[in-house]
Amino acid sequence: MYYFSKKEKKIIYSIIIFGSILLLYYVFRKLLIKRNDLFLFKNNIFISFYTTGLYFTSISIGSLVFLCIQHVSKSGWSVIMYPIMEEISSFIPYGFTFIFFMICLNSLGIVPSIFYWMNPNLYNPKSLDYDPLIAKKKLFLNIPFFIIRNLIYMLGYSFFEFLFKKYSNNLNIKKTIKNYNALYKKSVIFLIFFLISSTFISWDWIMSINPYWMSSLFGWYVLSGMLTNGIGMITIISLFLKKKGCFSFFNKNHLHDLSKYLFSSSLLWSYFWFCQFLLYWYGNIPEEISYFIRRESLYHSIHFWILIPNFLIPFLLLMNTKNKTNPSIVFIVSIIILIGHYADTYNMIYPDIHNLSEKFGICEISVLLIVGGIFLYTLLNNINKKNLQHTGNPFFQESKHYKNPHI
Repeated sequence: MYYFSKKEKKIIYSIIIFGSILLLYYVFRKLLIKRNDLFLFKNNIFISFYTTGLYFTSISIGSLVFLCIQHVSKSGWSVIMYPIMEEISSFIPYGFTFIFFMICLNSLGIVPSIFYWMNPNLYNPKSLDYDPLIAKKKLFLNIPFFIIRNLIYMLGYSFFEFLFKKYSNNLNIKKTIKNYNALYKKSVIFLIFFLISSTFISWDWIMSINPYWMSSLFGWYVLSGMLTNGIGMITIISLFLKKKGCFSFFNKNHLHDLSKYLFSSSLLWSYFWFCQFLLYWYGNIPEEISYFIRRESLYHSIHFWILIPNFLIPFLLLMNTKNKTNPSIVFIVSIIILIGHYADTYNMIYPDIHNLSEKFGICEISVLLIVGGIFLYTLLNNINKKNLQHTGNPFFQESKHYKNPHI
């Protein structure tokens, strides 16, 4: 059983406070130096919170998806990690509520809008800002329908997260096959819901920021990133708890299989990255390749640099079987992957924002510390004094004594 110590709480509090001080410093500096650009730096702060909130929410979604894959496949090796997967996914209600709240503020015009298509003049033929291309997309890109879709995402994912915890807890207490079968059925339903909704989420939260560009592979690209993020966080927390001495069942056999999933999900993300880039490079259509040209000019080809932490490092370090069972190597690779996918999230959003006055800097770092600290506190606080042994699962003993014959 893990105890969330006062020392660990103080460390997380320090991270949040330091991030808050950095953010205040950024605000006061802008107020003193660029008083006329108040709107621009407000936009920077808002988009920083939006991007970071989306990133940590994607980690929780990825964890829940991975948990459901284990339920559906009836895997025995991973049962001991179910509590960790459930607690990482427990950030979903907070993350979705945060994003929904920010979208509502955007829609009402209370904060600087990051969604260019929300400008009503773009749909008015009498306006000088009228854009016939965006006007054609009004059936999908309109504020009421946008709010309704996001409300469905928030309620849907939060409901499933609550449902899995409920049935998992019942299974652990009552130890009945009925609850086990219920988890299987609910996991199948959720995966179907996820496969459909994740595409719409990627369109709404990210791709609609630039209404002039679209990709038929984008939903799968974002999906693979969520899954990789989730597996990376599961690995980090498992190793952290193992080092704390409260996750004794977790051994090199579990780590090896978890590393294989981390390795394969990184390759999956890389595959979608390559497919998307290759199609646009080969087609060479101006309105499509502008997506990559803009990122090359603004951020020095960041679209290619993110391949190093997200593909090259995991590929080279996790290919070897011995490395897959080395806690230090796997922990470092997981951290690198999470950093790389934050850079990927940044790359998908920032270059398409209108009126963005700055690149990555103090504002983004401070917000990352604040939201990251809140995420860690929520996660560790939920794990605190939680029973990390799902003894009610019929495969628990198999998972407890699991041995991989190939290592």
